[in-house]
Amino acid sequence: MANCKHVCCGIAEKVWLPYEFEGRSRGLKPHLYCIHCGVVKNISHDKTKRMGYYTNILARLGITKVQIRPIAKELERIQDFDNVKHMTERSI
Repeated sequence: MANCKHVCCGIAEKVWLPYEFEGRSRGLKPHLYCIHCGVVKNISHDKTKRMGYYTNILARLGITKVQIRPIAKELERIQDFDNVKHMTERSI
């Protein structure tokens, strides 16, 4: 999945899956998915943040760049961490 160049299925191929809004189930909604690896596109409002968001928070906490680098390397090891299309903030 990490090396996949996600290609979404067509509109007719969407799959009906549960949908949540503000933490509550709202029934079913059609979702796009990658035709190569099968990852379902995140359509919720629970979007993940890019790496810079987390490094900026660490910097504001007074953590030095030397300390931030190993933390950022660990975060990069998480599969699809920086992929806002398919990750949610809660899944991190």
